[in-house]
Amino acid sequence: MKILIADDEAVPRRVLEKQLTNWGHEVMVAKDGREALQLFQQHDHKMIITDWMMPFLDGPQLCAEIRTLEADSDNPSFIILLTGKTSSEDLASGLASGANDFISKPFHQLELEARMRNGERILSLQTQLSRQKEEALQLARTDSLTQLMNRRAMLDIMRLDEDRMRRERRPLGVVMIDLDHFKAVNDNHGHATGDMVLKAASECFSQTIRGGDYVGRWGGEEFLIALPGADIIQCAEVAERCRNRLAALRFSLDDGTILSVSASFGTASAEGASRAELLDLVNQADKALYWAKDAGRNRVKIYVASADTEQQRKPH
Repeated sequence: MKILIADDEAVPRRVLEKQLTNWGHEVMVAKDGREALQLFQQHDHKMIITDWMMPFLDGPQLCAEIRTLEADSDNPSFIILLTGKTSSEDLASGLASGANDFISKPFHQLELEARMRNGERILSLQTQLSRQKEEALQLARTDSLTQLMNRRAMLDIMRLDEDRMRRERRPLGVVMIDLDHFKAVNDNHGHATGDMVLKAASECFSQTIRGGDYVGRWGGEEFLIALPGADIIQCAEVAERCRNRLAALRFSLDDGTILSVSASFGTASAEGASRAELLDLVNQADKALYWAKDAGRNRVKIYVASADTEQQRKPH
């Protein structure tokens, strides 16, 4: 474990450093609270053992500063205060500053070892909980079948890109995709084959998009590609590459059937001072997708406001 020691007295500092090093820990030492705070900011110390009385920053002040730095952390450090103080008021003050535990000075080896083991156990539990939280968050934002981002995750990231593209005065493009006749794939060949097709399509799109673009599963057999900085022509070019690559795929089924699939694509791009808001932009791409479906499927259509009869009917 990486451990930071803070003590302005040389002899007890060296004794503690030697003991911890003999136990196999990686130890860094500070001669006062201010130096300890600097070292903490520069290195990844998960356990701090600090004296109470020190110049510049005493032990409780150091604890408080560290806790301020860790305010948003799910895995804070474990802090042990070395002190000769024994009153309930002093101990309560130390805990209130952010310390986790105390060791009386001069410390006994067995007590130090026991309190460090307790700290290691707590740090281990924190790490496990933090990892489980990250995994749960990842699951909540990931489509379990394709491992692409789900709709919620796509919208969150696209909103960030919408703000960034607006600040940089660059367009934001989207491509809405729907696999053609996908219900027939499930009905005729089973849902396992349908799942195989969905996974293959997701890999196809992920491998075809540009660097900086990203794709997610929008729902069912629908996918959405976000293209930061792409105008409508660039969106159409990416969509056409995806369409061609998907149409070239062949699936060999157990019964000897060779299956091919296609998809329809709708593209839209928001740019300029009067650009469409994000959800309006997605709706535009969705409308262009249905134009592609109506035109015979397996093709790319771009959203053109002048062709949107519903938009023309809206009051201005």
